[in-house]
Amino acid sequence: MQLFTQIVSLAITVVAVAFTARAVTHILRVLRAGQPASRTDSPAARTINMLKETLGHTRMLQWHWIGVMHWFIFAAFLVLSSAVMSAYFELFDPKFEIPILGHSIVYQWVCEFLGLFGTIGIIVLIIYRQVKNPSRLGRRSRFFGSSAWQAYFVEFMVLLESAAILFVRGAEFKLLDGNPWHFPLSQFVGKWFYPDDPEALKNIIFFVAMIKIVSAMAWLIVISSNLTMGVAWHRFTAWFNIWFKRESSGRTALGALSPMMSDGKPVNFEDLEDMDEETTLGVGKIEDFTWKDRLDFTTCTECGRCQSQCPAWNTEKPLSPKLLTLRLRDHAYAKAPYSLAKTDEARAALPSAVLTEAERPLVGATEGDWAWDPTGGAVIDDDVLWSCTSCGACVQQCPVDIEHVDHIVDMRRYQVLVESNFPAELNGLFKGLENKGNPWNMNPNSRMEWAAGLDFDVKVVGEDVESLDEVEWLFWVGCAGAYEDRAKKTTRAVAELLNMAGVEFAVLGNGETCTGDPARRAGNEFVFQGLATQNVEVFKETKVKKVVSTCAHCFNTLKNEYKDFGIELEVTHHTQLLNRLVREKKLTPVAAQGGSRSITYHDPCYLGRHNQVYSPPRELLTVIPGAELKEMPRNSERSFCCGAGGARMWMEETIGERINVNRTQEAVATGADQIAVGCPFCRVMLSDGLTAIQAKGEAREEVEVLDVAQLLLASVKGEAPKKKEPSSSTTTAAPSPATSTPPAASDPAPPEPAPTPPAQTGGSLFDTAGEAPATSSGSLFDTATEAPTTSGGSLFDTPEEKPATSGGSLFDTVDESSATSGGSLFDTPDETPAAPEAKEPAAPESDLGSGGSLFDLGGQEASAPSPAASESAVEATQDPAPAQATDKTEASSEATFGGGSLFDIVEQESPAQTAPPAQADTPADESDEAAQKKAAEKPASSGESHSPKTDTDISGSGSLFDL
Repeated sequence: MQLFTQIVSLAITVVAVAFTARAVTHILRVLRAGQPASRTDSPAARTINMLKETLGHTRMLQWHWIGVMHWFIFAAFLVLSSAVMSAYFELFDPKFEIPILGHSIVYQWVCEFLGLFGTIGIIVLIIYRQVKNPSRLGRRSRFFGSSAWQAYFVEFMVLLESAAILFVRGAEFKLLDGNPWHFPLSQFVGKWFYPDDPEALKNIIFFVAMIKIVSAMAWLIVISSNLTMGVAWHRFTAWFNIWFKRESSGRTALGALSPMMSDGKPVNFEDLEDMDEETTLGVGKIEDFTWKDRLDFTTCTECGRCQSQCPAWNTEKPLSPKLLTLRLRDHAYAKAPYSLAKTDEARAALPSAVLTEAERPLVGATEGDWAWDPTGGAVIDDDVLWSCTSCGACVQQCPVDIEHVDHIVDMRRYQVLVESNFPAELNGLFKGLENKGNPWNMNPNSRMEWAAGLDFDVKVVGEDVESLDEVEWLFWVGCAGAYEDRAKKTTRAVAELLNMAGVEFAVLGNGETCTGDPARRAGNEFVFQGLATQNVEVFKETKVKKVVSTCAHCFNTLKNEYKDFGIELEVTHHTQLLNRLVREKKLTPVAAQGGSRSITYHDPCYLGRHNQVYSPPRELLTVIPGAELKEMPRNSERSFCCGAGGARMWMEETIGERINVNRTQEAVATGADQIAVGCPFCRVMLSDGLTAIQAKGEAREEVEVLDVAQLLLASVKGEAPKKKEPSSSTTTAAPSPATSTPPAASDPAPPEPAPTPPAQTGGSLFDTAGEAPATSSGSLFDTATEAPTTSGGSLFDTPEEKPATSGGSLFDTVDESSATSGGSLFDTPDETPAAPEAKEPAAPESDLGSGGSLFDLGGQEASAPSPAASESAVEATQDPAPAQATDKTEASSEATFGGGSLFDIVEQESPAQTAPPAQADTPADESDEAAQKKAAEKPASSGESHSPKTDTDISGSGSLFDL
């Protein structure tokens, strides 16, 4: 028996070592083939953080009892690995004990209790996997899409290893007639299962030792034959992935995005002319990912925590952070022989399967029924890439520090900057940011309209004060705070509160431009850098040091991303500053006559997860007399996104359930009277969601969405909570963004207008349901007026197509003679712009498929609907059938995503064609021709957005990259 166990154990060990050595060598070659990345700063801090996260399981314990069970399994693996080593010696001496350590009663107790709890832990997790089995729960299971056999194999081997320690020590107890105190658990195994015969006990020890060795070596052989078996390889790679995480301080890869890199160096838009053909803008193929990115893919455990928290996946969209990571991992290893081959002859000799894999584009149209699991075509589907809201829930939940958001944005950068392949709706965003310095194409000289009617003067830098040295704070208003009517109320509320508290502050007024957040999250790094560079220059000139912002996105960008542009700012969110003022007794909330009410708070992603600001808003709400805070089930670090981040605010949402509706339903379910927010984007999205569900009768009419600052201001003034009265009549039309009445200038904090049910609840944020042209200060969300005006225009009116006389790029020199052509963000504005004529919008004339500039239309857009069509759409209040999220979108990426290179030159123009709304179709038995015809048809009540009507025609303006 002894000889047999020795031969078997040593033979399988030799095979396992050979397999493992070959596997590790290949993994290292695949990792080293990635682009360079510097991740070795602060080695001591990295080591300490790595030990915290691994030994302390700090990230695993976000799932409390599951984390505890996993810790026992993890600890058992570490400690009982020594038992596998001792098993080799037991093959020759059944009485062998590890010198010194083996005689320690502490070591013996630790081994036995870890063996017990490791066994219990893995049994619990096996049961949990069965309870959450995808065969029962489908997409709702976090294990959906994970490899089941790999998970079961690993769990079985862990169970075998953990239980074996008790059985081998039970035999040792009987053979040695040991002290029961040294065998606290295994003594019972020995007494119950083993005979007293010494020879039999020796054979049992030989056999159990062989089992331990064979199981361990079999495990190594299997995982070495499956390099993409992350559920097993993470035991080894997680240590390195955590050590090499982006932030040496230990924080997750949230807050700032990783800069766009090429050959390990940041890409600067100022060096555009000096870039050679080898410069990579973003990630366009698997070889463009860094070695650390590839380590991320290799380390993924397929646990599905990221998937379970992803707002896109939870609303039936094709994006799952886990499945995206697995697709990239599988592609990297499948293409590795081609990538690692050094000659064309070597590549030509590769198997056809490898050559086929090498030809697959990284992003584009996929083949198969499921966009998240393509059978051919591109590796990552367009809809998968553009569904991300950059909320960071995936990064927050990942126990091994995978940087999902950075990977997604890197791929977006290539699609935008090189391929010009992005959702058509982003054209308006990019043009507005370049030409007007705000995402809505609004007049840059009207940023101070929000302050009209305040009973105190708001100081403007350059007008009332020379620099920020004369005041304590720069109040960063932001684009939404300056232009969007509901956000203006937040801006006014904060200004009033700061004035009441005696805080000295000033604003930049018309000198403020967008921070660039939406451009960067959409992948347009160059526009972001242009805006950031301009803002930093202004900050330095005006000596900005302390900034307070009401927008979570501005807050994040100014605080975390402007450091790369040479300025360090003390940036505070308005809820943090207001909370401090309340604690310092500079603001005192008082009880109001009339009433208590309940409030639920929605955590903005870029305030909470990205910057860990959870307490100040809640503390403010709890000090308001008569207010009861009701938490939603998904709150704080597990808060559910509103759906506006990642530039999704400016994109259509045509697949699955609307994210904002999902979140609003959760808020309404708390029974709260008011939904408090701390970000203007969240307010827009939740207000729209509330309007949609109120139209269905699923929410009380008096429920409203308000910023925390508005609630505090009302309390400080002693005003009773202004609950909206239920509507007495049934309304079928949504407020028209094109026909709005601005709030009275004399009213510092006008009450929220009662939301009107939308024409269709599945409509877009940008739907137009109005009947009259916009007023000059109209907001997207104002109540419609009946009197048309000829000035200004709404946020989302369709622009009249006129050729620009001079245009101008972000980098053009200011031409003082061309004041009538739109021009660039950095052109000198005309102080008296001519009012545009009110004309019927013309159809775009650009050739949408012929490349063009970064800001040419990336997809086909429909012309604006006629008033009659709008009326008919308003009256037909119906809900579109929800798209099947698991189905791959058949309707055409070609219509939604524009082709051509960033640097192509437009040669000719042709009439635009109507673009179909992107939607997920269920697989049907119809011909390709019929499917294409169906995709080309545009429904009358489409939720498609229209280009905004601006004060100056920008449709013909120059591109970011015009010379």
